[in-house]
Amino acid sequence: MSTEKTQEIVARTLASFLAELDDVIGTSVDDQSQLEARAAAVENLQKVVGRQLSEYSVKLNRRRNSLLPIYRLPVELLIDIFLRVIDLIDWDMEQNRNIASVCKAWYDIIIQSPQFWHRINVSHDIDTIKRIMRRNADGPFSIQFDKDSIGETKHEEVLILLAPQSNRWQSIMFQGRLTDTIFKLISSPAPDLTEIFVYQWSGEPQRKFELPQGKLIRRMDVGLVSLPWSSPRLATLRSIQIRNLNKDLPTLSELSTILSSSPDLTWLRLSEWTETAAPQDEAPPRYPIRLPRLETMVIQSIPSRFVGHLLSHVHSTSCTCLQIDDVHSRHLQSYGAPLIDLVTSSVSTANSLHLDLDETKLKLAISSTPEAHVLDKWIYWANRKPGIEVTIQLKNLAEMRVLAELISGMDLAKGKGDDVERSISLTIAGRGSDPPPETTGEAPADPEAQTPFPCDALAYLPLIKEIRCSNHFNATPLLRYLGRPQTNFDDTVKWPCPKLSKLEVNPWDSSGDTMFEELKAFGEARVSASRAGDPPPPANEVNATDSGQNSESATIENGGPSTTSPAGGDAAAASTDSSSGSGSSADDTTSGEPAATAVASAIPENTGTSASAAQPDGNPGADDTPAKVSAGSVAETVIDEVQQLEDAIKKAREEEERRNRPAKMERLGVPSEVVERLKEIDLLKDIVSEV
Repeated sequence: MSTEKTQEIVARTLASFLAELDDVIGTSVDDQSQLEARAAAVENLQKVVGRQLSEYSVKLNRRRNSLLPIYRLPVELLIDIFLRVIDLIDWDMEQNRNIASVCKAWYDIIIQSPQFWHRINVSHDIDTIKRIMRRNADGPFSIQFDKDSIGETKHEEVLILLAPQSNRWQSIMFQGRLTDTIFKLISSPAPDLTEIFVYQWSGEPQRKFELPQGKLIRRMDVGLVSLPWSSPRLATLRSIQIRNLNKDLPTLSELSTILSSSPDLTWLRLSEWTETAAPQDEAPPRYPIRLPRLETMVIQSIPSRFVGHLLSHVHSTSCTCLQIDDVHSRHLQSYGAPLIDLVTSSVSTANSLHLDLDETKLKLAISSTPEAHVLDKWIYWANRKPGIEVTIQLKNLAEMRVLAELISGMDLAKGKGDDVERSISLTIAGRGSDPPPETTGEAPADPEAQTPFPCDALAYLPLIKEIRCSNHFNATPLLRYLGRPQTNFDDTVKWPCPKLSKLEVNPWDSSGDTMFEELKAFGEARVSASRAGDPPPPANEVNATDSGQNSESATIENGGPSTTSPAGGDAAAASTDSSSGSGSSADDTTSGEPAATAVASAIPENTGTSASAAQPDGNPGADDTPAKVSAGSVAETVIDEVQQLEDAIKKAREEEERRNRPAKMERLGVPSEVVERLKEIDLLKDIVSEV
């Protein structure tokens, strides 16, 4: 029927109805009771007609909606779509209400489908829990006990209601105090249970759950709770968290069986295990544990035998979040060691990598930026940040080379999915005490304080950008190594650490002159390389930091060595930019503290290296604090008349400042030793300017 025909029928019917109604109302009637009866009849007619029209409208809308594509889908498919919209982990009835309020058809689906009434939270009132159980009379459901819910009495009341239905339990989440009554009820046989999250509060006695025959467990997260680790239900797991165990630990064989039978495992976290009794003698299994989908691995504070076994058997190339404490160095020494794959895949997501070597503790820490982080929560809510945080225990410093070879084999040039070059930094904490004052002539109290660092390991770190030396690490071998090119096996010459942009050293010798000579030799080596047409790698900043002792310290920044006078002088600073073949000095600076500083330049053209020196502040026992002079960027030399004019102006200003400097230093009361040293620096600047 066409629209015009429908409108014509409606108009004719309405006209006839209104005409008859007008005849009834318009009849002259003087009886008040009859008028009231007719008015009531009209009002009733209005309600009946309105209700009838509303029903017609609903029928028409349903018929119209039934023609839409989404209403042609089978109910089963609509249920699947709705389940993808609803947050099944943080479910509440408000989510059901939002969908059910769209239309009658969707309302019927929500009310009649047990899948949408699957989670019982103890924070709900008893009537709500009973309503959920009525609408999910036969299907599986999950139980969640909030740690902030109403206490143990409410827990027991709800569990008494749910225990008879334990055959339908699919998941249980409990965090709190396991009283004897709660533990008995929560341990009811649950053959359909596939997810178990039970975490006791600290200070409570550890409990052990039994797992009768039933479905395989998919997710396991327990704390201060143990399980029958040999149960056949602990297979094909997708996530494992076992925390805070002080007894009933799994054996190596049981742990290996659980892991090797779970190839789809994506999450593994073992932390805070304590052995109160001596472990039973057992032959650890030798077969490899291959976890191709493992993304998160956290091993913290568990017995060393478990750490050693896991790191020598777990193979994964997809791990992007790795946190391990106290790794023995032997796990990096064999070719194709499983730990190498774990580290390599975890580093792949990092924008920068940091290596921290402590010579005293013989530990090497590897960390990334962004740093690896996993929240200490249930697996569903334990958000993770990819990265690496591993601490390696070394036998000796020579084993640093093992890690260097490992890093050298990684693709660290660029970050994952972007064009940003990844940076590597190295921090070395020495073993020495503060150098004695130069005036005493005493030798270091600890002859072993200056433990030699295997500098040739830097050859395996070509992308290293920063090196920081603290705690009076002996920087002499390091400066000598970085100050000369290395000959490769094919007789090619290459400078070490070509990406190095910052070197920070700490006073390591009782003689300031000795440190100055080493820094000077470092700078002159680069100058010579530049003259020979073989420029060394770019280095933007080299800093020397103070130690809280009355000793000299030195730094290289923008190419030059510097030194400081003994304590008691004021600070003075000068810098040089050698990019255009001429030098310029910064304004002299002074300080009321007993310190003296001098800076000069001696790095070849186009290297962008800077040198500075920092004098201790005179506070005994103070921590090492870097005194930095920011590096000046090196511009490309443009040979034209404008550039020549700018260079001439720059040089004239420098000469004027140099002439005025001695008088200014005398007015400030700077010691004569500093003034003489500055003259040597000025001479060195002239050499750099010629280069």
